[in-house]
Amino acid sequence: MEIKKFILVILISFGFSQAFAQKYLDGDRFKVGLKAGLVLSTISGDAFAKASIKNGFTGGLYYRYKLKGIFHFQSELNAMIRGARFKNTGPDGYTKVNLLYIDAPQLILMDLKKNDHTNCAVLGVQPSLLMQSWVYTPYWQLSPAARGIALNGGDLYAVFGYQLNKQIVGIQSVVKIGLTNINRGLNMYDVSEPSKPILPATNNSGIVRNISWEVTLSF
Repeated sequence: MEIKKFILVILISFGFSQAFAQKYLDGDRFKVGLKAGLVLSTISGDAFAKASIKNGFTGGLYYRYKLKGIFHFQSELNAMIRGARFKNTGPDGYTKVNLLYIDAPQLILMDLKKNDHTNCAVLGVQPSLLMQSWVYTPYWQLSPAARGIALNGGDLYAVFGYQLNKQIVGIQSVVKIGLTNINRGLNMYDVSEPSKPILPATNNSGIVRNISWEVTLSF
């Protein structure tokens, strides 16, 4: 159901952007604006058990500058919630991990057609800083069973995707793949009983990498 809602938002947003016929950057050298959207994310590696996709949100600022020829540079500063869902059972089984990051994507945009900035390929890197982490179980459905789990504070991503630019509204769709193993020992314990582990057991020396697909509107 969540994925269907996500796809519906994308289609509505795409149709809305098509209503604006003028192109981005007609005679302009730079643009500053706001961006916000939805994220589908998961965690790869062998540290957690059976990670699946969860939805999240992102929002922030961007600065875009016209380079020579068909190229543009875009720098962003965003807050994003990513993580994963899990199909674990029992009151102590973790079912969701939320990770709040501050992201700073540094992107190169390339026009797909000469002298037309409407459609661009996107390629870049993204350093990210983990601000907080939360773990949820069936017993603790609204408040987290654990927080501040042992993950590295820094992460680095490869970013690639597509950008559609109009005069007022644009759409960016990018995939972000974590390049670093952010596992720093995990060891998840119930916030109410520090000696009680949250199950199933994690591989505390295993691999944790973030993967996400982000679709945002820019203004």
